[in-house]
Amino acid sequence: MVNRKLRIVKAVMATLTITAVAACGTDADQAPAAVDAPVEGVRVTLVDAGEAPKQPLVWFTAPEEQQVEYAYTRGLEQHTEVDQAKKRRLDAEAAASSDSASAEPSSAEPSSSESADASAPESASGTDAANTDAAESGSNSDSELNKEDFNVPYSEVTMKLPLTANIQTDGDVRTSTVTVGTPTGDNTERNEDIASAEGFRMTSEQDSSGRTQTRSFSAPEGATDSARASVEEALVQMNNLPLVFPSEPLGQGAKWTVSNRVDDGGMSLLQDVTYTVTSKQNKTVTLAVSVDRRPATQFLAGTDLKILDVSTESSGQITVDLTHPLPQRGSVNLTTTTRYGKDDSATEVVQKSTSKSTWS
Repeated sequence: MVNRKLRIVKAVMATLTITAVAACGTDADQAPAAVDAPVEGVRVTLVDAGEAPKQPLVWFTAPEEQQVEYAYTRGLEQHTEVDQAKKRRLDAEAAASSDSASAEPSSAEPSSSESADASAPESASGTDAANTDAAESGSNSDSELNKEDFNVPYSEVTMKLPLTANIQTDGDVRTSTVTVGTPTGDNTERNEDIASAEGFRMTSEQDSSGRTQTRSFSAPEGATDSARASVEEALVQMNNLPLVFPSEPLGQGAKWTVSNRVDDGGMSLLQDVTYTVTSKQNKTVTLAVSVDRRPATQFLAGTDLKILDVSTESSGQITVDLTHPLPQRGSVNLTTTTRYGKDDSATEVVQKSTSKSTWS
């Protein structure tokens, strides 16, 4: 059972690598013209309005198209670690349980003629078996968890998407259309496949604060399943960092948090993205970016593995032109370390997932 559950975790990692950026698979039938994508709601919390002078930050609309290259990197690693203190406790509990069981009197009394010849050997044999079971019970699951085939060395792959963005407005809603050029990646064996997604489009409707109301994806008819999935995953990763402004006037040093829910390899996470204004020149704003994530559920979907802990490390800075929908340049790097485990095992599965978004 433990073996099966861990293989599920390992399979999740493999699936992430393939779906996100490896771009392998079979050709698709004709793709639908446009598919609506779910849009998670966001909450914006002002932390510090910054220094005077202050003015509201809002998105504008310009007739010129924007061209930028977006690079999406995905990395994964997995290993196991043993909580020695928990292991000693589990072993002690198993031994105590065995001692208690072996001390209980038998419900059937042996006859006097049998006691000399049969009782003692059987009792000794039974006690030995019980002790052996007790010694092994606390470590069987750990030994299964410690197998080397659960250790996956770190590796990463990168996909690059040339993007062209156009934006228009009716005065209330800003509609942006982002069109993908020819995708490429460092997995050169798959470049021909992912190139079939050239012309992939993402259309979004937002208000002037940047809050997304609707979003849809449209793949070219000739795109393969794998190419379409890979490009869509890269764009979803970009959308997982929503830049929404508070309604209050902001100055130099202003800081606010955008909270939303994201999915990382089948695990639902609550995310806080914190933006800090480091410079502003007319409609060009540079922002420092940090990200914090925590689990939204207690268990890994499809298993009985508990999510014991999630920690994040992040760094980033982006520069945006308020007349265009995409960052002009910058990067955001995020490492999420997740620990999975079970109540009856001292061994933990540790997964490290990295994502890097770069605009240039």
